[in-house]
Amino acid sequence: MIPLAPLHPRLVHFPIALLVTGSVLALAYMLRWQRPTLATTAWLLILLGWISVFFAVLTGLIDRNSAPQDPEVASLISIHTALGFALIAVYGLMLYERLRSPNVLDSPSMRWRLIALALLGLVLVLVDGWVGGSLVYKHGVGVLN
Repeated sequence: MIPLAPLHPRLVHFPIALLVTGSVLALAYMLRWQRPTLATTAWLLILLGWISVFFAVLTGLIDRNSAPQDPEVASLISIHTALGFALIAVYGLMLYERLRSPNVLDSPSMRWRLIALALLGLVLVLVDGWVGGSLVYKHGVGVLN
């Protein structure tokens, strides 16, 4: 039987792929390519990515107990965790705006705010992924022996 632990490295690919793709599609829609199905697809991917971030953060919090007890690793894990919660907040705010106004991507007054949130979300995903990759490839966190 193959052990399921650690779970976090198995789940993180979903929020990365969903949030990056959803953000890029939302940006494409807001900046140039306004197709109705594009907006719907962007919101669906962002919603699924946001939900999957919860599972990634939860499993990360569980898996951190088996991480090496090294100060540098502990510091990186804290940064990685904070970035995960920041992703929940940024994309949660985007989804809240969508809930308040279903056509928010078409709103000229909200467009720049959503563009800023999408760009911030992309930066957070990239930085968080880099920190997580550093934990795995440099420090061996989450790697089975």
